[in-house]
This record gives sequence, C-alpha cells and structure tokens, in this order.
Amino acid sequence: SFVGVFLLKAIFWLLVCLAVWYLITPYLAMPVAVLAKWVVDLLFPYWADGVEHEVNTLVFLTRLEIPMAGAVQAGRIAVLAPEVDFRIYGYGLPLLSALLLASKANKLLLKILLGALLLLPFQVWGVCFDWLKQVAITAGPNLYWSMQLGSFKRELIAWGYQVGFLVLPTLIPMMLLAFMNRRFLSTFLLDAALGGASHSSDGGT
Repeated sequence: SFVGVFLLKAIFWLLVCLAVWYLITPYLAMPVAVLAKWVVDLLFPYWADGVEHEVNTLVFLTRLEIPMAGAVQAGRIAVLAPEVDFRIYGYGLPLLSALLLASKANKLLLKILLGALLLLPFQVWGVCFDWLKQVAITAGPNLYWSMQLGSFKRELIAWGYQVGFLVLPTLIPMMLLAFMNRRFLSTFLLDAALGGASHSSDGGT
C-alpha cells in the first residue's frame, strides 16, 4: 500500500539522515546555545551567568550555590551548572528531513533549511526546561526553597520539561511535513481511509 511503502522509505531515510546529523550536531547546537543564552539572560538575570557550548553539551552557568561535601571546609563555593545533551532535543531535524525525502517533496533543500529554522524555538524550549528541571527539582529542596519556587512553579516547570522532552521533538516535524507537503498529506490520509474501509468491508463479509 501507499502508506506501507512510505513508512519503509521513511525508516530508510531516517537511518541515513541520523548518520549525517550525528556528525554535524556540534554545529547545529551552536544557534541553540546562542538563543538559549539570550532566553536565560532575559528571564533570569539575577542568577543566570551564561551558557557554554562544548561539542554536543550545553552548560547553563548559574550563580546558584549548592551544598557539597567538603566544599565549605575547603573554602570553595560550589555553583550549579546544569548540562544538557543537545541531541536529546535536536533529532527533529533528521526526522523532518527523512519524512520530506520519503514523501518526495519538491524544493527539498529549501524546505529542510526552513524546517531547521522553525525547529529552533522548540529545541530551545526543551533545553531551557531541562535546565530549569535540574535547578528547580533535581537539585533538591534546599535550593528551590531558597529561590522561593513553590509547588505550582515546580509543577509548571515539570510540565514544560515533559512537553519539551516527550512531545515537541516528534510532533513538530510531523506538523511541518503537513504544512510543507499538503498534497502528500491528502494522498496519505485518503489511502489510509480507503485501506481502513477495505479492512472493514472484508471483516463484514
């Protein structure tokens, strides 16, 4: 069927695109690091101290002091610096590229470049909420009580983290495919509907 052939093509192209994407992720992480730094500097100027980009890892530098065994006795102050692997939130681009290739979209390169730009805000969402989750939840009660983060704010951060981790990396590429290749989407839905109707008819007889 049309749907089955498309899925096989999508799986093949996804493996190819993932291999290429894996090699270039340090470069793809750069704009995410720049945008994430702008976001945290804007929203948390009192305790945000910048962002560092190390290959695939984005490090959120803060002024938040955390208790560590032996640090106080040694005269050192430990500050929180959450780390996030960009690849956790950046795989939407190879997924979108594979879907566009499998659907034989026209102006392919232009659509992949446009998709890369449109995916950036959602990748920044995932990275920033991952940082916030580490600050507000993982770091422990001593830190979030000192920052006056009540239960509602922590639940909101947990929700944002779950959306950024579980939903956006896969949902947004699907939505972009529907937007960029509407003719294919119509054919896909029609074939799926006809296939479902055919199975229902066979079962009824």
